[in-house]
Amino acid sequence: MTKNLKYLILAIFALQLSACSDWLTLEPEDGVTREEFWQTKEHVNSAVVGCYISMQAFTVDRMFAWGEFRADMLENGAVIDNSINNIFDGEISPENPIVNWSGFYNVINNCNTVLKFAPDVRKIDGTFTEKQLKEYEAEALTIRAMMYFYLVRAFRDVPMTLDAYYSDDQDLYLPKTSGEVILDTLVHDLRIAIANAPLSYSGNDKTKSRVTSWAARALLADIFLWQERYAEANTLCDEVIGSNRYSLIPVEKFPIEVGEGGIIIDTVTVANESDADKMFVQSYVNGASVESIFEIPFTTDFTNPFYSLLGPSINRVRPKIDIMDGTIFPEPAYTSAAEATDIRGLGCSFRANLVWKYVGTGRTGDPRTATNYTTPWIMYKYSDILLIKAEALNQIGLQTSNESAQNYYKAAITAMNKVREARNAVNTADYKFVENDVEGKMLEKAILQERAREFAYEGKRWFDVLRHAKRNDYGDNNIQYLITLAINSATPEKLGSLMAKYRDPRHNSHYWPIYIHEIETNKNLTQNEFYAK
Repeated sequence: MTKNLKYLILAIFALQLSACSDWLTLEPEDGVTREEFWQTKEHVNSAVVGCYISMQAFTVDRMFAWGEFRADMLENGAVIDNSINNIFDGEISPENPIVNWSGFYNVINNCNTVLKFAPDVRKIDGTFTEKQLKEYEAEALTIRAMMYFYLVRAFRDVPMTLDAYYSDDQDLYLPKTSGEVILDTLVHDLRIAIANAPLSYSGNDKTKSRVTSWAARALLADIFLWQERYAEANTLCDEVIGSNRYSLIPVEKFPIEVGEGGIIIDTVTVANESDADKMFVQSYVNGASVESIFEIPFTTDFTNPFYSLLGPSINRVRPKIDIMDGTIFPEPAYTSAAEATDIRGLGCSFRANLVWKYVGTGRTGDPRTATNYTTPWIMYKYSDILLIKAEALNQIGLQTSNESAQNYYKAAITAMNKVREARNAVNTADYKFVENDVEGKMLEKAILQERAREFAYEGKRWFDVLRHAKRNDYGDNNIQYLITLAINSATPEKLGSLMAKYRDPRHNSHYWPIYIHEIETNKNLTQNEFYAK
C-alpha cells in the first residue's frame, strides 16, 4: 500500500505524462506536497483521474489473469511461461507473481485519499459545490468497490481499509476482513454512489470511461448476484434497462433453408458479415460503443497489457480451440449451414490460435502492431445487464413453486434470447425450451454457457463458474460446475489431482493464495488455509 501521498501524486503525474485519453486531463505540478495540492476543485479532479490512471496501469492484467487462467478457454502458447503454466496445471503457489494484489491496493488507497481530503477543499475553494464533491466521492466509492469485489472473488477474505495511507507513521499491517463483511460495505457505498454519480458526462468517450450512476448500478447488481440476492439484482437491471441509454449493436440476419435429399429440414439464420464486423470494430477496436456501460480505455500512447501476453510474435497464451470450437461455441446442426455461426466465435473471440478480440483490427483484418494494442477493458456492457437479469430471474424461479416458477423462467429466457438473437447464436437442443415446461437447472446451465460465449476472454469465466459452484453453500451438486471446468481445462495427468482439489469439502482451493511477499511483510496476515502448508 502507498505510504506517502507525495509519492502517490508524483506517480500520478508521471503516469499522466506518458498517457493521454480524453478523460486523462491532469495538469502536472512536479514536487507538490499534500498541503500544497488539496486547494482547488481542479486538484480534486486530478486526484480522481489518478484513481482511473492507477486502475488502468496496475490492475487490468490481473483482472484478465484471475478471471481466465483457472478457467477453460486458454492454454499455453508458443512461449511457455511457467507462472501461467503452473496455474493451468492447478499447481498454484504463494510464490507465483500472478497472485500479487498490490496494484489493487494502490488503486484503493488512491480512492481513500480522495475520500479523505476532497471534503476539506470545499472549505477552501468557494467554487467547489457540494454536488461536485458528491459526484467525485461517488466515483471514488465505485472504483474502490470494483477493486474490493475483484479481491473478494479471487481471495475471499482480504485486508480492508477505508482510510487513506498518507504518512509513514501509519500502521500498514492489517489482518483479513471477512469477504462477506467487505461485500456488505460495498453495497452500502454503492447505494450512495448510485444516488450521487453523474448520469452522463460531456462526451460519449468520457461517459463510457468514467463512473456513472448506471455503472454503479451494474456493479451492485453483479455483487448482489454473488451474494445470491436475486430480487435486488433484477431490480437494478430493470433500472439500467429502463434508462434507454444502452442497446445491443444491431446485426442484420437473413434466413436460409437447409435440408437433405431435396427435403427442407430446417431454417437457420446467417448474420450479415459487414454488420458482424461493425460489432467487432465498435466494441473491440474503437471502444465506447452503444453497448458499453463502463470500460477502461487505452490509446497508442498508453496501450493495454495484452501484446506481451497475446501478441502473435510472443503468444504466451492462446485459445483452447478444442473447447472453444464445439463446446463453448456449438457447431450448427447441419454442415450445409456452416455459415450460420455465432458472430462472437471465430473471427471475434478467437482466430488462428490467437485471442482475436485483443489482437485483431477487424474480423478478417490483420493483427495489430505492438503500438496499437488499444482494445478497451470492458468492465460492464448492456449484455451484462441482460444476462445478470436472466440468471437472477432463473434463480428466483428455482426458489418458488412450479406454477410461479415458469413465469420467472419465461422472463429469464426472454432476457437471454435478446443477447442470443443479436449475436446470431446457434440453436441447439439445449436452448429449445418448451413454454410452461422449463426445467430450471437446465436453464441455469444454458445461461452460464451464454455468459461464456458473450464474455469470452473478458475476465469473467472463472468467477462465473465459481459463483455457480458455491451457490446454496455448494448444494444441489453445484460442485459439478468446477469439475466440468477441470475436465475441459486440465491435462490428463493433472485431471485427477485438480478434481480432488475442487472437491475438497473445505473449498479453500477455490480461491487464490496470498502472495508470499505480503505474508512475509505483514505478520498480522495469515495465508489462505489450503496453501498454508
